[in-house]
Amino acid sequence: MSNVVPFERRAAGRPDLAGSPRRGMLAIVLASAMTGTGKTMLAAHLAVEAGRGGDAPVGILDTDPKGSLAEWFRRRHGGIGQPAHAAHVDMADLAEAVTAMAARGCRLCFIDTPSGPAEAIAPAIEAVGLVIVPSDADPGGTADAVALARSIAGRATVAFVTNGRSHSGEKTGNALAALGAGLGWPAGMVRHADLYPLAMTAGRTVGECQPEGYAAADIAELWATIRGILVAG
Repeated sequence: MSNVVPFERRAAGRPDLAGSPRRGMLAIVLASAMTGTGKTMLAAHLAVEAGRGGDAPVGILDTDPKGSLAEWFRRRHGGIGQPAHAAHVDMADLAEAVTAMAARGCRLCFIDTPSGPAEAIAPAIEAVGLVIVPSDADPGGTADAVALARSIAGRATVAFVTNGRSHSGEKTGNALAALGAGLGWPAGMVRHADLYPLAMTAGRTVGECQPEGYAAADIAELWATIRGILVAG
C-alpha cells in the first residue's frame, strides 16, 4: 500500500460515521471515465469490508446497464451478510433508489456507475458526498482520472484509488501523488491479484476467500482510509 496518509488516524477510538459532517446514510459512488479500472470490483469489496468492519447495514446500487455488480450480489445466494440490500436501477431513478436504501436503515450505500464523463453520471454525483475514482498507475489512466475529478470538483469530494498492475510501489506512489494534487484525497492502492476475478465470479470477495492474503489486507487498509475521509468530511 502507499504510505500516503491523507487524514490523521487517532489510536484512541474509532469515530462513528454517524458523527461525520454528512449525517444519515452515506452514499459513495464509484466512477471512472474508462472501462477496466475496477469500479465494480471495488464497490463489491468495499461494501463487504464496511459491513464486516461494523458499519452495517450496507446497500449497493448498480446503475450500469451491464449489471455486473447486481449479478455478483445474486451469486452470493443471500444470507451471507453484507451487503444487506441491492438493486439494479436506471440512472434516472437513482435518487429514489438512494432514498429507499436509507429507508431500509442502511448506514452506507455504494453505487456502481457506467464508465463515462461526469455529465453521464451527474445524478449519481449529485446524490452523494464522496466519489471514488479508480485508475491504473500509467500516465494515460492518471490523466483520465484527473480530468474526471476536475469535472466533479465543487460537487463532491473525490478519493483516488490506484488499481495496481504489479507490486511496484514507486510507480504507484508517483501516480497517487499526481492524482491527489489539489483535486482530491489519494486514498491508496490495491495490488494486482488473480484472486479478484475468481472471487467475484463466485459472488465472494478476496477477504472471504483468502482472509490472510495480501489482497485482503489491501482492501482492509483501503476501506480504513476511505472511512477516515468520510469521518473527516
